[in-house]
Amino acid sequence: MEDSPALELKKKSLDQLIGLAVKTHRRLAELTLSELSASSGVSTAMISKIERGQVSASLATLEALAEGIGVPLINFFAATVERSDASFVAAGEGVTVQRLGSGYGHSYKLIGRAEAKHVSFESFSVTLEAPLDARPLYQHQGVEFIHVTDGEMVYGCGDASYHMRPGDSLSFDSNVSHGPIELKTPKVKFVTVVAKAIIGGT
Repeated sequence: MEDSPALELKKKSLDQLIGLAVKTHRRLAELTLSELSASSGVSTAMISKIERGQVSASLATLEALAEGIGVPLINFFAATVERSDASFVAAGEGVTVQRLGSGYGHSYKLIGRAEAKHVSFESFSVTLEAPLDARPLYQHQGVEFIHVTDGEMVYGCGDASYHMRPGDSLSFDSNVSHGPIELKTPKVKFVTVVAKAIIGGT
């Protein structure tokens, strides 16, 4: 039987955890080894060894890498300590992360985000307005929860479809294709929460 991601993370040494963090942040910054070497002054060979957990990098070297990537040095040590996050968003606030189309509304507002050692979640307030533009169904890792607050819609999940009204909820494996199929009212509002396991992360 394969070990869980949480157990695999515990098995990693300090050098491996730090190396994985360096590699993750470098990739998030879309930097190649050569580019990070140029911005940090650390050789590509050394960076490669650090990312593979083959050497114990000095704090001075890690600080140079952090500055080269543009992240706080503490980010490289996040996986080595217990961590919990809290997020509060006042009513009506949040960050609009996507708005599609012209002549109709389709907006996602990020209203919450938290991350523990091996799991993360994001919550969104979603508003759909007719006409509902034809778009492919969604499919991604994790599990998802939807709760309708206003309006009615038909929501597809795998081979099934659900007529959802205010107060209705739906929970599902988001690896299955899913998404709104039809709006029964001019506007629909719902809250969705997406939770994902963090593999090799904090």
